[in-house]
Amino acid sequence: MRKILPPLVLIGALAFPACDSFGQAMTAHTDVVARAAGHELSIDQAAAIMGTNPRLPSNPQVVDALANLWVDYTLLATAAEEDSTLKTVDLSALVKPAADQEIVWKLRDKVIPPDTTISDAELQKLYETENPALQVRARHILFRLPPDASPSQRDSILQLAREVRAKVLAGADFGALAKQYSEDPGSRDQGGELGFFGKGQMVGPFEEAAFKLKPGETSDIVETPFGLHIIQVEERKAPPFEQMKEQFRRQALMQRQQQREEAYVKQLTEPKNIKVESGAFDVARDLAKKPEMKLGGRAAERTLVSYTGGGYTAQEFQALMRSLPGPRREQFAQATDDQLKGVMEGLARNKILVEEAKRQGFTPSRQQTDSLTNVARQQLVAAVAQAGLTHIQPQSGETQQQAIERKVRSVLESVVKGEQNVIPLGPVSYALREHYGAEVYERSLPAVVTKVEASRPAQPLQPGQPPVQPGQAPGAAPAQPQAAPTQPPAAQPQPAPTKKK
Repeated sequence: MRKILPPLVLIGALAFPACDSFGQAMTAHTDVVARAAGHELSIDQAAAIMGTNPRLPSNPQVVDALANLWVDYTLLATAAEEDSTLKTVDLSALVKPAADQEIVWKLRDKVIPPDTTISDAELQKLYETENPALQVRARHILFRLPPDASPSQRDSILQLAREVRAKVLAGADFGALAKQYSEDPGSRDQGGELGFFGKGQMVGPFEEAAFKLKPGETSDIVETPFGLHIIQVEERKAPPFEQMKEQFRRQALMQRQQQREEAYVKQLTEPKNIKVESGAFDVARDLAKKPEMKLGGRAAERTLVSYTGGGYTAQEFQALMRSLPGPRREQFAQATDDQLKGVMEGLARNKILVEEAKRQGFTPSRQQTDSLTNVARQQLVAAVAQAGLTHIQPQSGETQQQAIERKVRSVLESVVKGEQNVIPLGPVSYALREHYGAEVYERSLPAVVTKVEASRPAQPLQPGQPPVQPGQAPGAAPAQPQAAPTQPPAAQPQPAPTKKK
């Protein structure tokens, strides 16, 4: 069975936003960064934890992540102290997407029986047409094109690319030109050599151009998110049909099944007239930035996407945002209107599929729901135990509350130093906060930054030690940019898969 609780990750993946209501801000102590279940994190304590790693960036975003992590760990330790099995923790929001997916699969199995046959003759014809195992060996010259390039900058870079391509067509050595002009550090010194690659390994425009070329041919100028490319193919190869027959048969049958599923979803949802409502994009971005935002009755019930017979609400979108780690939410917050439109229409289609599954009598059985919940709870218990937040014993002269505070600080120091991973809680975090009460005070974050900076000597980083980016764990590899989310699969929205350059 697949995991319900995400695997342990580093601190960069956990960046729960802070919240700070006016009434509490007026009465709270000014030296408190966060409160949780009767515990307090002071400015001095937060600064001391951050001070255990001199390379940790001192900015409000990192302090915010640390404060929210302190809240989660304090609440977890409190819950575990009350009941080590964590049976009091509400996991319904964590389990619901998986339960919905189960009944959508049942609907699929009923309305789209699997296609298990395809003749060898038909398969061979398809293989020769699609040539799925084809690989090409190519070189390229990359001219970086900044996303915010002015028209004059763009024209200048395009003109240079045209001049270099003209030299290639005139017979100049492609490899030598790549070494001179290419801005791809991974291939420049090898004369632009990329080696062999197959379909699906490069971004779309690059792949489309490369696979159209015959050995020795040079492409027109190709634009991708990385910039402008000149591509030259040196070799093409593909294994014979008999060698690939059975593997390709499985791929072809899976592709047919996917096409039939897409046709069914279209036939089911198209008559519903899905429409993204005015203002929905702004609401979605706000909830992506602050999923802890308290929604009143009307605000929660506001329809973001309407369709015949129903709609997808702000409350449902908020629940989705609460289930995602910080970097994934940031993709939603930074997405364009067109990208959000695709995502939100996909979310409405997901809901229509779930509703249709229920209409046809498919519901998760109590046994299935209990099984999913038990798996999630077991994973959570194991993660909490691994973090050392269970069976916390007071030392001499300590109260149980002081013991929890000591242990949480110790665990956070290990996380900050890169010695321990983080437990990503998603919607469980919000369930714990609603149950026990918790708050992070945004106004105190700059004071922590000031104290941390005052305690650090002014000295440059050592060579080979780039500054850590906000939200990135100390010692972790820098996060790679991902494509903004497009259409999600049924009942479990995901970002569009990124491809290697």
